Amino acid sequence: MSIYGENASISGSLIVTGSATFNDQSKDVDFAVESDNQTHMLFVDAGNDRVGVATNSPQATFHIKPSSGDTSVIFEGVQDVSLGLVADTDNSGGEDQNPSFYMSQETSTAGAYQVLMGLEGTANLSYTGSYTNQPFILSLNSETHKSLRTFQIATADGSDVSSRFSIATGGRIAIGDAVQAADARLHIKEAAGDIFKMENTTAYAVTYGQLVKEDLTLTDGGSPLDTTLDLPARSMISDVLITIKTPAVGDVHSLENVALTIGGTTFNIKGSSYPSLSLVNNPSQGVAAGTQYVLGNTDQSFPAGRATMLNSSTGDIKLVYSDTNISTEPIVDVVVFYKKFDAS
Repeated sequence: MSIYGENASISGSLIVTGSATFNDQSKDVDFAVESDNQTHMLFVDAGNDRVGVATNSPQATFHIKPSSGDTSVIFEGVQDVSLGLVADTDNSGGEDQNPSFYMSQETSTAGAYQVLMGLEGTANLSYTGSYTNQPFILSLNSETHKSLRTFQIATADGSDVSSRFSIATGGRIAIGDAVQAADARLHIKEAAGDIFKMENTTAYAVTYGQLVKEDLTLTDGGSPLDTTLDLPARSMISDVLITIKTPAVGDVHSLENVALTIGGTTFNIKGSSYPSLSLVNNPSQGVAAGTQYVLGNTDQSFPAGRATMLNSSTGDIKLVYSDTNISTEPIVDVVVFYKKFDAS
């Protein structure tokens, strides 16, 4: 026993020049250090072998829980700084004892985590389809309430700070700037132009892209009308989608073809055997605002590209149509889907 008895009160500073041991008899006696605003700025829960910061009821081996204000932990050093999580150090717990790190917005209990990162031990332990002894990231509302949780990766590109990669409803993957929903298993959303590229490690990649022209008025007598869209060099048109925004009113207004002009030479996308497509309002025939036509690439000559030489120059994409006695000119959206091939 101390010469001060069971309790000692010291006013002022306490200076210890040698080693010091508190509770050297291993009794269930807690240890606390106060600060200006916290009665338990440092607290040792002797009975449960836990340490608390700003709490006298730590729920883990080390628990920080201020009653107000932000909480932060900083590890700072003049050389490398690392944080290590090592589990099953005696190698006796099997594959189900593994390191993990979780983040939650509502509670500190492990069962309510919302994002879990760790190493999987036994396959399918934390989630279906997991690999044995491999790292993982799991986005989950809780272990018992498995409502939708998405996962995103965001980056800063100059002043643009947006999500670039998202896993959303149904496990669908969305790639693009600030894309938060996916309509297919893989949904890539990009401004008009090159969107998706496949490349062999040796040579000759192919890039898939699309060009969009909205609210194009097909002026009376203006055929062939330049859409202002340019097909990239070494490309072929796959399909052209025409959406009627405002149908024509009059006797005849028919879309005859989509043409590509390169160096003064014009090529048509569809063969002459295909019928023209009416743009005159006629709901009984299915022609109205919202009607869509798709023109597949059927010609044997460029830009059909089924058997053709790729051009090294860009091409002007034009609409070829006929019109007679038109009082209301049609307005359409034009989407051109293309494939572009590498030169080497």
